[in-house]
Amino acid sequence: MSMNTALSGLMAAQTEITATSHNIANVGTMGFRGSRVEFADVFHSSPYGTARTAVGSGTHVLRVAQDFSQGNVITTGNLLDIAIEGQGFFALQPMTDRNGTASAPVFSRAGAFEMNQEGFVVDSSNRAVLAWPVSTDGAPLTEDIRRAVPLQIPMQTGQPAASAAFALAMTLPTDAAMLGAQAAVPPAAAFDPADTTTFAHRSVLPAFDAQGRAVEADVFLVRTASPSATDPHTAYELRFFVDGMEQTLAGGTPPRLVFDAAGALTGDPVLSFGTGTQARTLDLTGTALANRPFAVESASHDGKTATRLTNLDVDSLGGVWATYGTGDRMALGQVVLASFSNPQGLRALGKSAFAPTAESGPILAGGPGTAGFGALRSGALERSNVELTEELVNLISAQRNYQANAKAMETSTSLMQTIMNIRS
Repeated sequence: MSMNTALSGLMAAQTEITATSHNIANVGTMGFRGSRVEFADVFHSSPYGTARTAVGSGTHVLRVAQDFSQGNVITTGNLLDIAIEGQGFFALQPMTDRNGTASAPVFSRAGAFEMNQEGFVVDSSNRAVLAWPVSTDGAPLTEDIRRAVPLQIPMQTGQPAASAAFALAMTLPTDAAMLGAQAAVPPAAAFDPADTTTFAHRSVLPAFDAQGRAVEADVFLVRTASPSATDPHTAYELRFFVDGMEQTLAGGTPPRLVFDAAGALTGDPVLSFGTGTQARTLDLTGTALANRPFAVESASHDGKTATRLTNLDVDSLGGVWATYGTGDRMALGQVVLASFSNPQGLRALGKSAFAPTAESGPILAGGPGTAGFGALRSGALERSNVELTEELVNLISAQRNYQANAKAMETSTSLMQTIMNIRS
């Protein structure tokens, strides 16, 4: 009997050493929750036995309890490193299983996240952070954890569109000496974009193609007539190129710009080129002659490109905000936190993750900073809550317990040997 009692003590001490070693091994694991072994004594009672003379039969492991106290928070500077300061767990969902369907969420305090190739915020095990959809002001549209979705941060927003409407305002010189490189009025040689002697002025316009990529657009002005004693008008021939293709009026002719004696542009300032999907307009409102060098006063177009992500922010209440280009902040979601009435009932899965069980109670979901949930701190991580000095002391204590039980077993063996030697 004493042999079994000492053996149970040995096994209990071994379990405590194993648990302590596990804690020490994970002292640097982010979000790790330490554990301790709890024991209970063993008594085999009989209805005919005397309680005052009952002797125990050893010990056994009652449970391995998790320690869910707060770990130290360290600053990392990485925006998607998020620490929980207070109660709660991140809700994480494995992206897909082997059948391509989403798995049940798991829960963790480890907040080392990053964006994968699809823009989802995931941990190192490719488990996505769950968040609630929000309205434009950042308020969650639901507080049901079953409606939480993987948090995704698009790298760009908006649909690209090709430039179709251009606007260009220019000041053209009245002095014939400020013609630029044009050799004569009208030029003796045919227009050639590569020959600066065949045109007077050139302006580059911004433009996008249908995929939102920047393309080159150019306006060339060829002076064809200067004012004279009989005709005070000044005339230019306009050549318009978009992505290397010349835009012409109906009939394939380039437009002609005529300015009166006061320098004002006569006729409709809006020029229309092409038809259908190739239709483009060039608005020359504000273009006039003046006694000063050539200058572009303004240039614009209606093309659009997908706007790229320029800034990201995660506030203490779990709101995720993104800025695209130079626009206003856009709410993308609110990080969900979960809690349990009995965290000790959670099942440890490894990789600092836990799964709910019947003992842990139902999942209680809420927003960071609300009643019963801690606030979030972006750019920081929660370290393991293991206190290394305490664990080393526990290791020494468990080792002594092991040695003492081994000595008890040795004594029991010696007693049995003595009894066996009586017969001889």
